[in-house]
Amino acid sequence: MSHFARPARLVSLGLGLAVILVACGGTTASSGPAASLPAGAYAVEAKSYAFTPSTVSVPAGEVTFRVNNTSYEEHEFEIFQGETVVDAIKGLVPGLTKDLTVTLAAGDYQFKCLLNGHDQLGMTGTLTVTAS
Repeated sequence: MSHFARPARLVSLGLGLAVILVACGGTTASSGPAASLPAGAYAVEAKSYAFTPSTVSVPAGEVTFRVNNTSYEEHEFEIFQGETVVDAIKGLVPGLTKDLTVTLAAGDYQFKCLLNGHDQLGMTGTLTVTAS
């Protein structure tokens, strides 16, 4: 095996894993925070120990959140109803934007980043879902 074949094989393996991860998860990477924001989608910025906006109100049904990490460290975007995790974006590294599409019933929710105690430092938000 030539010394050029090994890097090509690693690139192929990496691309294959990326396709599998996107196909299996509820999130997809997007090209930017506001790029082609679909109808019914809401942009959320994850910055150092805060989400902007920190209060979001949406109608019940299918909702897409486009979360952009503008900080210098990894974050998560987890939606909770009480103590139950409804859905989440994991591995939101600095500079990355991901979409999370979830179907929500009317009620009160929270969104948080629980990595390294970020929620205790203020990285939480309120999500109100109104009857449509």
